[in-house]
Amino acid sequence: MTPISIFFIQASLVVGTPLILWRSFRMGGIVPLVVMQIVGGIALGPSLLGALWPEHWQTLFGAQSLTALSGLQWLAVVLFAFLSGLHIGDAEATGPRRIVISATIGCVTLPFVLGFGAGWLLDGWRPALAGEAATRWQFAVAIGVSMTVTALPVLGAILREMQMVNTTPGRLALACAAVSDAALWVVLSCILVSTGQTAAQAPLRLVISGCIYIAVMFSIVRPLLARWLPTLRSSDARLAAVVVLIFSSACASELIGLHYILGGFLAGVVAPRHVAADITRQLESTTVVVLMPFFFLMTGLRTDLNAAGTDALIVFAVTTFVAVLGKMAGTALPARWAGLGRRDAWTLGALAQTKGLMEVVVLSILLENRLISTAAFSGLLLMAIGTTVVAKPFTLAALRLHNDR
Repeated sequence: MTPISIFFIQASLVVGTPLILWRSFRMGGIVPLVVMQIVGGIALGPSLLGALWPEHWQTLFGAQSLTALSGLQWLAVVLFAFLSGLHIGDAEATGPRRIVISATIGCVTLPFVLGFGAGWLLDGWRPALAGEAATRWQFAVAIGVSMTVTALPVLGAILREMQMVNTTPGRLALACAAVSDAALWVVLSCILVSTGQTAAQAPLRLVISGCIYIAVMFSIVRPLLARWLPTLRSSDARLAAVVVLIFSSACASELIGLHYILGGFLAGVVAPRHVAADITRQLESTTVVVLMPFFFLMTGLRTDLNAAGTDALIVFAVTTFVAVLGKMAGTALPARWAGLGRRDAWTLGALAQTKGLMEVVVLSILLENRLISTAAFSGLLLMAIGTTVVAKPFTLAALRLHNDR
């Protein structure tokens, strides 16, 4: 087979496998397609296809056949990060300010604290779970960060599917997810700086350059875009301009040492709100349905559940318990104490479970920077799938509660 034919076989499998699994097992009413995309990436990796069909798998997905997919992976992730930043500006909460503040703080704080504790204990019990570059506290912070994720795009898809976008718990859930994502990128950047692997071992230069970069994005780029984009009458021209912004921001962020994903995310945050809906319509489906499966494939190739063994299962069990408890209690209880009805509060906690694509992106960054081991990565990836799967059933169960005060 020629390299071109191999590429198109890869592309067909990568995009088609999740859809086939989703339809074959009739999962449409239970889990969003993104969950099956993650599962599809694992299935095409060494955990399943590589074990069942080793010789042909090496031809299709061996290291020598993956060069063409690397660029697609980077493209998918940076566009997804941009869309995440774009969604944050649209996540407006309704309801008393006390409820909004209580729920958003709890949604981040309790999962992080519980995750930090779980990471600290796991490192003491199974030191091999930490990455080569991680100290004990860095590994604990990495686990804590993993617990805070609530993925805005997947949450939005679930809310639209359940017709809950304009409900009180739906609006509050979007606000909680926006705060979680924003806090996530800040803490994640701090972790990467603390490892000494960025900015050529010059953290002071990184901090100064990063502050200048962020200031330029908000004080110069944002107002320029707000004035200039409306002058482009063609939606295609606006899309081209925004894509140049995304790639330029990602490049600047990577050169500084912050990570190109943060650059894509920040480009979404500074993009003018009046073009957000149009840009989202043009980019989101292609990014999530066509491009992100290539990222999940590369993730799946790093996930070998057969080799990870007991350690991965331990991480999966511990972190799933911590993630569900932390998000459910950390979001629902503060909202309840602030005056939100019982049904709405527990519905909010159930919706906050959604991790999806964002969690996989975070875990890939942690693995790439050697803060977690491959066994920990495999266990956390299973946790991301599990928590996203239970979000909808938990929400349906919470909606059956009486909404007393």
